[in-house]
Amino acid sequence: MRLSSKSTLVSALILKRSNVGEADRVVTLLTKEEGRIVAIAKGVRKIKSTKKAYLEPGNLAKVLLIKTKSMPILTQARLEDDTSHIRNNLAQIRQLVQLLEIIDKLFVEEEVEDHVYQMIIRIRKKIVEGNKVNLKKDLTTLVEWMGFEPLKDSGHTSILDYVAELTGKKMRSFDYLKPNS
Repeated sequence: MRLSSKSTLVSALILKRSNVGEADRVVTLLTKEEGRIVAIAKGVRKIKSTKKAYLEPGNLAKVLLIKTKSMPILTQARLEDDTSHIRNNLAQIRQLVQLLEIIDKLFVEEEVEDHVYQMIIRIRKKIVEGNKVNLKKDLTTLVEWMGFEPLKDSGHTSILDYVAELTGKKMRSFDYLKPNS
C-alpha cells in the first residue's frame, strides 16, 4: 500500500467489504491513482454513521484516506454513484458481483492504467444502468489490456476459468449466484 501523502482524496470503486469488531469495516477499493487499496473505515457500522451506505460493493465514492503505518484509514466518503436500485434484479447483481470479484482478484496494489480503469467503470455503468452487457467479451478485453495472454491463446473457453487459473483462486460468486432452473 503506497499512498502518496499523509492524506489522499480519491475516487474509488468499492470492491468488497467485511466487518471487523463491533463498529468497523475493512473496505477494498480500486482507484486509478493508487490501484487496489485495503482500508479500514472506523465506526462505519454505527447506527448514526453517514458513510455506511456509501461503502457497499459496486458503489463509486470519493473517499479521503489517511496514511498510517499499517492500514490506511478511510475517514470520509461521498457517494458518486450507487447500485441500490438493482437489488431486485438477480441478473444485474450477478454480473456486478462477478465483475467486482474478478477485479479484486486480478489487481494488486499499484497504479491502474487510465484506459483500464475507464473500461472497468464503463462495464460497471452498463451493468448498473441495465444496458445489454456482453460480460465475456468485456472481461476478455479487460484481461488482455492488463497484459495477460489473450483468452483464445490460453487454452480456456471460459473467461472465468482463465481468471481462476491466473489468480490461483476459485471464483466464489459464480457458484452461489446461479439462478435456480
